[in-house]
Amino acid sequence: MRLFGAQLKLRRRAVSAFNSLAHYAVSHPRRTLVTVAFITLAAAPGVRGLRLRTDGQALLAPGAPEVIYDAAIRRQFGIEDQLVVLVQSSHPDGIFNPGTVQLVRDLTAEFARMPGIKPGSVMSLATEPGFRFRPGTYDVHPLLEPALTNQAALAQLRDDLRRIELYTGTLVSTDGKSTVILIGTPSGTDHVRLYQKVSEVIAARRSGRDEIAVTGAPVAEALLGIHILEDLGIPKALLGTSTRGGADQAQWRLPTSLYDLRLLIAQRIGLVPIAMLVMMLILLLSFRNLLATLVPLPGVLATMLFVFGLMGWCGVPVYLTTAVMPVLLVATGVTNDIYLFNRYFRLLLQRPGANHLELLHETFDEMVSPVTSTSLATAIGFFSFGCSPLEPVRAFGLCTGVGVLFSLFYSLTAVPAMLALINPASLRPRFGVRVQDGSFALPAWFGRFGLRVVRWRWWVAGSVLLVAALTPLGLRRLVVQDSWIDGFEPNSEFRSVTLHLNQQFYGMHLLLVAFDLPQMITGDVAASAVNPGVIVLPGDLAEVAPLIQGSSITLSVLETGAATNSPPDTIWRAPIESAGLIHNQLYVSIGRNEAPTNFTKALSRAGRARFEVPVHSHVRPEIIRAIGELGSFIRERRRYAVGGVLSPADYLLTTRFMLRPSDPEARRMPEDPTEIKLLWDYYAIGRGQQRLRQVVDTNYWRSLTTVFLKDANYVDTAKLLSDIRAYEREHLAPKGIRIGFAGDVALSQSLIKSIVTTQLQSLFWSVLGIYLLTAFLGGSLRWGVYCVLPSLFTVVIKFALMGWWGIPLGVATSMFAAMTLGIGVNCAIQLLEAYGQARAGGAALPEALSRTMRLTGPPALINTLAVSLGFGVLMLSQVPANARLGLLVVLGLVNCFIVSLVLLPVLLHWWPLRVPRALAARASLPVPVEA
Repeated sequence: MRLFGAQLKLRRRAVSAFNSLAHYAVSHPRRTLVTVAFITLAAAPGVRGLRLRTDGQALLAPGAPEVIYDAAIRRQFGIEDQLVVLVQSSHPDGIFNPGTVQLVRDLTAEFARMPGIKPGSVMSLATEPGFRFRPGTYDVHPLLEPALTNQAALAQLRDDLRRIELYTGTLVSTDGKSTVILIGTPSGTDHVRLYQKVSEVIAARRSGRDEIAVTGAPVAEALLGIHILEDLGIPKALLGTSTRGGADQAQWRLPTSLYDLRLLIAQRIGLVPIAMLVMMLILLLSFRNLLATLVPLPGVLATMLFVFGLMGWCGVPVYLTTAVMPVLLVATGVTNDIYLFNRYFRLLLQRPGANHLELLHETFDEMVSPVTSTSLATAIGFFSFGCSPLEPVRAFGLCTGVGVLFSLFYSLTAVPAMLALINPASLRPRFGVRVQDGSFALPAWFGRFGLRVVRWRWWVAGSVLLVAALTPLGLRRLVVQDSWIDGFEPNSEFRSVTLHLNQQFYGMHLLLVAFDLPQMITGDVAASAVNPGVIVLPGDLAEVAPLIQGSSITLSVLETGAATNSPPDTIWRAPIESAGLIHNQLYVSIGRNEAPTNFTKALSRAGRARFEVPVHSHVRPEIIRAIGELGSFIRERRRYAVGGVLSPADYLLTTRFMLRPSDPEARRMPEDPTEIKLLWDYYAIGRGQQRLRQVVDTNYWRSLTTVFLKDANYVDTAKLLSDIRAYEREHLAPKGIRIGFAGDVALSQSLIKSIVTTQLQSLFWSVLGIYLLTAFLGGSLRWGVYCVLPSLFTVVIKFALMGWWGIPLGVATSMFAAMTLGIGVNCAIQLLEAYGQARAGGAALPEALSRTMRLTGPPALINTLAVSLGFGVLMLSQVPANARLGLLVVLGLVNCFIVSLVLLPVLLHWWPLRVPRALAARASLPVPVEA
């Protein structure tokens, strides 16, 4: 009882504190408005510090092992995200015509000269070597040199590409009608600016039969950033005039499809203005007064200004997830005002001669508790995202939760202050208030509806049980999937270009398989074996001679009595120029490198030194064969959307062919490690040292195999990775070989796992937080259950519907559950608060239910319409994930409204709640025992 009494006292103090804000605002309206304006304007300058971040790395948990491993692989091999320029020819000979070939040469040269782009990072047919020599030299000229101007030269190019094989599917399409130019983007590149510059180059070159388009992960990031700003209604001049082109450029014309409508709205209007217009229309139809319609709008603008200003001050970027916040804040910002205005206007109509300030005090005395409860519950729903491992999701939840709390503060301060200053006569409805039998038509209908629901309670219970029994069937079909390609409309130029590349080339999604086999030979040598220019090693190491050429040797002198770790002056490292067996001993040539004097003296005293030599494992024939066999194994997994595989074995075989194109046995892996090392050297000569290091590391311990996927399906990709791991355990692990996964596909798998974790965590904490809050404020555990049950039931239904409709869980769609819980609980809280007030006033159960539905039904309907239509504006977003989020939230809120009005009267009839002690104390009534 002491604990319950403390809870009651704490609740009274909390409600009293919020109520005092409203009473102070009514008594001192001008002072209150100045204070609220000062707080808002203090945060406003932070908006200038906002920055946009839509890169894929932003959506990943930085501490995830997959993310750390991918970053290490990218650093070691110099892997860069590639911007892909597609050149497609309508010529009968495809790209094999003089105009297209020259266009590829010109574009490649221009891209290589762009600021911030390394010349070696641009790859096309114009940069790749063939197997034909320049006349009179041993220099291999690139495939497109000299200029190909006649049919014989072009036919020879086609035949050369067929024989080389390596470029078909990577640089040239399988039908020969398209080719690509790959532009590596260094880390930290401004992708929006880069995309704009590339688009300018393309626009200047568009002519004739060749179509030029651009795609790739950097382009996706740039376009998503542009789409976000356009959806927010940012003026186009701030985006730059050249950020769009081609089919994505909307004109002032009548839309002929939903995509055209979305494009027109995004580029000419923006979603936020439309959301505000929708809210104004709903408020106008509900309150039938223009001034009443306009009063909530300053609060919406102030909330957005405060939240985004705070984000700027705190350095929180605008992520893809937070891009929906403005529409969300518009939709939720008027929720409190709808309930407050409905009660206040009702009192004005019922008691026209009363002092409007007294009516304001009465309104807030009745409504502060439910309004505070609903706002806190909504904030908890958003704050639950703070448990997410994904920074963008976490930022969305925390910032939106702060916005909900600021809206509550505004509703309890600025709103009563404005209403106190406004002549109540100007707030009266101007048209169409229907009255039946002395009561308002809509409240009367809701009162009758509540009683009918109780009479139909068995039908209600049966329907709920039937739906609950069917939901597992839909939940079984629910899948988790996300991809940066899915962030674009199917009709968009970017999406169509990407699909074309997936069909005619190996694929746009890259999985990097790291093949890891570090090896080191160690032993001891006498001081006499260390001579100028030569170190003599034991003869039993003769078999490693070809494997250590080009490596390095490290000698460490450990003097007697010295510490375990050798001092720096007793360690010497020298490069190995060559190694060979002479008189049963391995002679290692180190050229003119001489040991330091301190090392020589230490070695002379100790008499022996320990040596370490890294072995080039990737020049061993059996290892290269193992890599090739793994590539063949992966290539066979076509059912998992594998489009092609390029392994180090493929590069070496192609290099060997290009050295001896007339040899029918050229595409055969040599058995001699020395020849394999020479092939690596020739590869570096032909394609450059940078390209070599993108395939194998400097020690020849680790290599990369690139797997091209035509579709990044989460389930199929997981099966592919599982098959590769099984192959590793059976065939590679016994040889000491390890593999690892990197690339955008591996990161996508990590991202999707994080999404599932986010969904479960946020849903759990949202349910728990809202339950504890409502149970505390209602003074009853059952009160908390009744508040949460309708929204939770709705969320489960939505998950099942997503499974039936084939809507996957993604970064955006995964957020709907906690949002629906946080916002959808409003109707239940308002209904139970009204029920408690009716029971505290002495009403019997049937009358209490009828009165509850009369008071709560109309504002709940208005609120549901306003918030749902506000969220529904997201369905016009040009980002499909946000459009799906809008659809799911709208359906969820409508279902929450229906379930609350149907399920709660039945529950209250069967298991009535006791009157909350705070309400009973206010009414001086005894507290009945809970049934």
